[in-house]
Amino acid sequence: MALWANISGRAAKALLLVAVALSLAASSCCLQPLSFDEEAWRQKVAATDPAKLYAPHRRPDGTFFNPWMPQNKSAADLLRWWASQNSLPQAEGKQFPTPTVPNDGAYLNDPKAPDSLTWVGHATYVLQLGGRVIVTDPFFSDNVAYVRSRKVPPAFGPGAIPRGSLVLISHNHYDHTDADSVAALAKRDATFVCPLGLGDLLREMGATKVREMDWWQEATVNGSRLVCLPAQHWSRRLGQDYNQSLWCSWLIERHGKRIYFGGDSGYFKGFKEIGRRWPGIQAALLGIGASMPRWFMHYAHINVPEMFKAFEDLGAKLLVPTQWGVLKLGDEPAAWPAQEIREYLQRHPRWQGRVELLPVGGRLLL
Repeated sequence: MALWANISGRAAKALLLVAVALSLAASSCCLQPLSFDEEAWRQKVAATDPAKLYAPHRRPDGTFFNPWMPQNKSAADLLRWWASQNSLPQAEGKQFPTPTVPNDGAYLNDPKAPDSLTWVGHATYVLQLGGRVIVTDPFFSDNVAYVRSRKVPPAFGPGAIPRGSLVLISHNHYDHTDADSVAALAKRDATFVCPLGLGDLLREMGATKVREMDWWQEATVNGSRLVCLPAQHWSRRLGQDYNQSLWCSWLIERHGKRIYFGGDSGYFKGFKEIGRRWPGIQAALLGIGASMPRWFMHYAHINVPEMFKAFEDLGAKLLVPTQWGVLKLGDEPAAWPAQEIREYLQRHPRWQGRVELLPVGGRLLL
């Protein structure tokens, strides 16, 4: 999720005052977006040492970091983005509708239903594998931290999720760990699996069955084999300061299926290493929202070319783009990434037939 929803405490108040001042100053003359050198960025990523994917990633003060390439963005960069003109002027004012289909999720309560993947919206997917249900990054609410509202409602609410389901959390940002959604699923006896440092927050939200995992750790939970894997991101929200909890991606194995859920991540060599160690991934769920402006978002969010590079690195059979169409978190309209993906496929036909742009409520049989 973009930085605007994750500044906490006294710093948030100070930033808000500065942002208001900058907004007033910029109302007559916005700043120009900063340029970004894609080739230099690719070379920087290529120069990282893959051995550092396995390096210690927790500092003595308890905070986490990406040892292969620490983040270098600051609050000043955030304010610069807020005060800048949109980096995608050709999309401003245009309508890019998000496709939706009716779906009440009734089949999720049928243990004999075929294996499937359902898009509830944003990063929330429901896997039904071997009669059991797994939910990713639950977000059923109308808005994100009272700041950003959904463009389309979720396909169905948490009441459609069967009791005793498994819930995977990738990191603590509000559009991936929504308090009301966690509370609702906790009342349905869900088991939550999350990265290190996030367990106490989930318990405060009402979860009682919580398991924390570190990168590269494997476990079998409710009959599903899970691997907690690195991602290139960060964490922060009210109640948890900068990087006090870890972020991750997930590999899910159940009923002969291997699914990768990427959470939020910039492009890094971890995709290649994950694909090497776990070949035969059937579907890769990769987030594509909030990639603009590139000068600000490139570290923590992939763009469309990087998404296809990550897909290739993972060696997956099918690409399922996530986190588009529901929330406007960057300069681009919420559903803009789908248009970018279609145009990319026209220019790169070798990927035709291997990308599934689901509508909200769409169900993909596995």
